[in-house]
Amino acid sequence: MSFENPTPVRIGMHGTFAGKDFQVMGRMTMGVEINGETYYWNEFNLQAKTGEAATLVCEEGTWRLFTEFMPDNPLTAADAVMKQVGDRLNLTGVNVRVTLVQTSRVYRIEGMPPAGEKVGDEDNYFNAEAGDVMQVVSWSGQKVEYYNGITLGSGSVEKAFKLPRFTPVRFSSSSDSTSPWSGSSGGTGQWSGLIWVAVVILFIFFSFAQNFTFSTTYEAPPVKKISATGPPLMVGTSGTRDGNKFQVTAHAVVEIAKVDTIYERNEFELTDESGRISLLVCGETPGAKDWTLYTRLSPAEPPTAQQAAAQKAGDTVNIDGVIATITDLSQCTVKFVNNIAPSGWLMGDVRYEYAASSQYDSLLVRWGKQNISFWRGKKVVPKDFAAGITATNNP
Repeated sequence: MSFENPTPVRIGMHGTFAGKDFQVMGRMTMGVEINGETYYWNEFNLQAKTGEAATLVCEEGTWRLFTEFMPDNPLTAADAVMKQVGDRLNLTGVNVRVTLVQTSRVYRIEGMPPAGEKVGDEDNYFNAEAGDVMQVVSWSGQKVEYYNGITLGSGSVEKAFKLPRFTPVRFSSSSDSTSPWSGSSGGTGQWSGLIWVAVVILFIFFSFAQNFTFSTTYEAPPVKKISATGPPLMVGTSGTRDGNKFQVTAHAVVEIAKVDTIYERNEFELTDESGRISLLVCGETPGAKDWTLYTRLSPAEPPTAQQAAAQKAGDTVNIDGVIATITDLSQCTVKFVNNIAPSGWLMGDVRYEYAASSQYDSLLVRWGKQNISFWRGKKVVPKDFAAGITATNNP
């Protein structure tokens, strides 16, 4: 089973829906298992500069657009797990009927997914419908989310992204939709030989046509990944900076996912004699050889993770008196950890961050589901910094 993108919609593209310009920030391949067979679909994470978010879903050649809503009559996770096909409920003043109850799994992620999602995550959900009303209720742990959806008419996606007409390749042998973005109860069925021939023809056509068919001003280049170099410092070594002694107590390889690039970089935690921790980031941008040393900030009225997530590139922020302009937003995944003391890193941990800059300082704000941290950075000369550490190795 290939999890490659079977549609011409690519990360970085812009599309217009309901009069708003949305950018494709990421793509997830999702699936459910029914009677021993897995059925797949694609979800595209859309973000607008005005802050709105939407999910564009492609399943079995059908496109749907979903937006989150807050219900008049919210459910708890305990309420949601009790729902069965045929049950009725009222979330927004309209009586709807549950048409599907399932558990989905994330099989692949490209770019930036919705907050908190990572490969292997499983979410429970049910679909509910009444006439033209299509709703999805999804929950993981105690968190419950609600989505309204519409089925997009023929050609709507091509028009929104200024693309030529295209019929997406079908993922599975199902003749009915099974995703949390559809209302059917699912089923089985077999592809005919004729459809497989058509799929092969489409695959060959679009393989050869990629250089010209989708060459529009809205298409972004393919997402590339840059691996981290070997760690420039050793965990356990010590040094002195500005008269303060410190030890390199932890090292992590962190994967940074942006709209058009995925790259890895080395980060280190440095602990001084009083227990204060600094963060050394080696390479703020892909392939860069710059180092930035961050010290922790403790604002009296810190923004919440939700407030940080609502920020956009170009926004001005004030963190503990440091006023800076946001330049980048990223998803961070910890790929490797080596430490001799408890650190803030766990293998596979996913967090989000924004970087901001001013005339004299840089800011780094990171958050996850449970916490948020704030850092002020200064550039350091890599050669001089490394030399200062090795000169006093393991005192």
